[in-house]
Amino acid sequence: MNRQPLKRNFPGLIYRLAGLLWLLLLTACGGQGGGAVLSDTPADAGQLDLRGGASALDTLNINYKIGQAAKVSASLEGPNGQHYVLRYGDERTPGDYSLRLTGAIDQLENNLNQTRLLTDGKYRYVISAVGLANGATSEASGQFSVVNSPAVRTLAPQVEGLSANPAVISPNFDARDDTSLIGWRTSQPATVTVSISNGSGLNKILHTFKNEPAQEEKTVFAGLDDKGEPLPDGLYTYMVQAADHWGNVSRRAGQVELKGGGRPTASIVQAAIGPTAVVVGGLVTVTLRVKNTGKVAIRSQGPNSGFVYSTNDVYSSIENGKYKDAAGFWRVGVDYESNSGGGPSRYPFRWGFGDELPPGQEVEVVGVIRVDRQEQQLKFYAGLIEEQVRLPQDHIQVTVVKISY
Repeated sequence: MNRQPLKRNFPGLIYRLAGLLWLLLLTACGGQGGGAVLSDTPADAGQLDLRGGASALDTLNINYKIGQAAKVSASLEGPNGQHYVLRYGDERTPGDYSLRLTGAIDQLENNLNQTRLLTDGKYRYVISAVGLANGATSEASGQFSVVNSPAVRTLAPQVEGLSANPAVISPNFDARDDTSLIGWRTSQPATVTVSISNGSGLNKILHTFKNEPAQEEKTVFAGLDDKGEPLPDGLYTYMVQAADHWGNVSRRAGQVELKGGGRPTASIVQAAIGPTAVVVGGLVTVTLRVKNTGKVAIRSQGPNSGFVYSTNDVYSSIENGKYKDAAGFWRVGVDYESNSGGGPSRYPFRWGFGDELPPGQEVEVVGVIRVDRQEQQLKFYAGLIEEQVRLPQDHIQVTVVKISY
């Protein structure tokens, strides 16, 4: 008997439930940012005292409230008509925010931000917001004052005479254009930071010069990563940044190209030392085959294949020191176990294998040693030498040569 009234009232019940759900939805939306796009901005934000320079610990804060999701922009107008953009179209969710001013403002110059201390005077700020949901716009403005700014008596340090020599380097450890010398001069005392970056996320500080006087200065870019390995070929941007203690920062940048970089590697793939018995004054022949196993050419220096050493010779003294070791060059060498000397006496007999050995190529080097020592035997061995850098191979093909006299 109760089914009929329920049937007559059912449509009204549905409408009432729908209305209730709509009210709940409106309440929820309002709670998540249904207020004014922008509000609660002060007309006068007060005073910023810069007697100690710009400081992130002593700021002037311009508060504002965002009532719904919006894009926010902010700018300043200085006492002499200067215009500074502080932010542009930054997305903000509903909430309370503060525009923090340290007293130093970035200005775009030479495609780089130059940070400058604000001068004394009255500044007008403008904050605008555009709602993301409905495009509603709102704008508010106000003012503040800057006092005791050192900018009226102190010039910002400038970076001048920027250069990189050479501008194209090949960090492949061949002692030829492996590094670039970055130079500059500053117009005022400053702390100078030199950094290097590329388009692949590298951003590395090369050197920091603290509290430097106004002067010429330089630093070396070797084209290497933190592990001492060559960076990939390509264009790199170096930046010189000069900052004074007031908050002024000047930046200048240039480019260096890395081309043909890579760590050279090579290996002795065959070795023979003989004969194993000679008389004093007899000759021992060393035959070595060297392969360039890396991705870059390796350079070498003489004496070349076939040169005859005496066991009394040292490579650095033959032919008036013509073949003294040069950093980054490669040679094969021979030493003997009773040789206890260091420095030039280590691997005293060395031979080159031409000007350059391309990647993947092999070369045969033949060296000759005249045995002028009156000993019963000498235990010879070969090695591969990267001059003034390392011994990639040591004690190869140890061979005992007996000596009679």
